[in-house]
Amino acid sequence: MTWGTDEEQAIRRGRWVAWSPFLLTVIVLAGILAYGAGIYADLPDPVPTHWGASGEPDAWDEKSFGSVFMGLFISAGTAALMAVLALTVPAMTQPQKDPTPYQRYRQEGTTRAIVSVLGWVSALTALFVGYLSVTGWIAPDQLHIAVPLVLFMVGILAVIVLPFRSWERWATHLAAAHGIHPSHEDLAEDRLWLPGGIYNNPDDQLILVPKREGHGTGLTVNVGHRRGKTAVAVFVTAFVVAPIALVAVLSTFG
Repeated sequence: MTWGTDEEQAIRRGRWVAWSPFLLTVIVLAGILAYGAGIYADLPDPVPTHWGASGEPDAWDEKSFGSVFMGLFISAGTAALMAVLALTVPAMTQPQKDPTPYQRYRQEGTTRAIVSVLGWVSALTALFVGYLSVTGWIAPDQLHIAVPLVLFMVGILAVIVLPFRSWERWATHLAAAHGIHPSHEDLAEDRLWLPGGIYNNPDDQLILVPKREGHGTGLTVNVGHRRGKTAVAVFVTAFVVAPIALVAVLSTFG
């Protein structure tokens, strides 16, 4: 099949959907900001600005727009950075050489997935920071963070994986609707990669391998290898499980 203008227009249609989590982020931050502005006059002065592991405030500052809404400003700045990164995704992903029509659809799905992941990370961050802000305003004497933190970390892991699976299915279905189907080579290649561009080939003895063509530059882990699984397990334990467990222990016995 020859790739032409009609196919290019079809593949570009509806790209705004991948950006919808950023819209949710704006709505969440604007809503919490409006709520905070409505109760601003009733907030104590000084206001607590930091809570210890036990959930009790341990630092205060003079009430001001900056001290009350600092968390929301940081969250908004994070979302803006994520949006800038999302805009640069096409430039950061190294294009495939002479891609087939099916590979073009798959690449479009990957690009949309990355944009969506960045948007959902922004939205979850806004929700988490919003919870901390609102709780700090209405119940500043005791801030419970352990459960919200666990939910936040689980949510982050979910939105890193699920958008890739969803947009890959979208790309496959859209390609099929236009009479484009993967070849045997495409299917064999797809079986070696998990959602998010993670390599899974037990027959390959390399632990670190180049990223999939069209998915950016750099290296990724081969989780099909035993040592690759171990590396991922160590990373998740050190940077996800351990911090959550530490916060839970300090919240209980701190």
